[in-house]
Amino acid sequence: MTEAKAPGSYLVIERDDETRQVETYIAFMRLAIMQATLAEPSSNTFNTGVLIVNGTQLIGEGHTREPHAPHTHAAECAIQKARHGKQAHLLTSSTLYTTMEPCSSPRMSKVPCTTHIINAGIAKVVIGVKEPESFVNCQGVKTLVAAGIDVVHLKILQEECLTTNIHLLT
Repeated sequence: MTEAKAPGSYLVIERDDETRQVETYIAFMRLAIMQATLAEPSSNTFNTGVLIVNGTQLIGEGHTREPHAPHTHAAECAIQKARHGKQAHLLTSSTLYTTMEPCSSPRMSKVPCTTHIINAGIAKVVIGVKEPESFVNCQGVKTLVAAGIDVVHLKILQEECLTTNIHLLT
């Protein structure tokens, strides 16, 4: 019999309290934002950047519409790179930084990003912005927390995370 996993937590950070933890979140999210800027703008999908770290060690990165995987979402790209990289053993219990809430619906991707994250054993997800309801009612945070993953919404960087998607929000 498999034990049910305890739900994860959900924390919203609305201001920089200058603690080491918040400063680390900000630094890695800004690197994820840089990944998002690498994605070519699209009229029907958000530009998303993802970084996966274990401690302070980068083990994977990705963005939407990567040249080698134009239909693969950013989280899936980063997880695939981490699984096949030299630091693959660090994927379990790592932290995933994403500029946009991970998708939760098979309507958006055959296998939703939340499923990839859960299956990879990622312990924490730091998001820059909850997905706007432009395309789908995303349940990414809810799905991850129910699976026992801690989620941090770094709301203080929300505007920066949305800059690569301004063409979809005006």
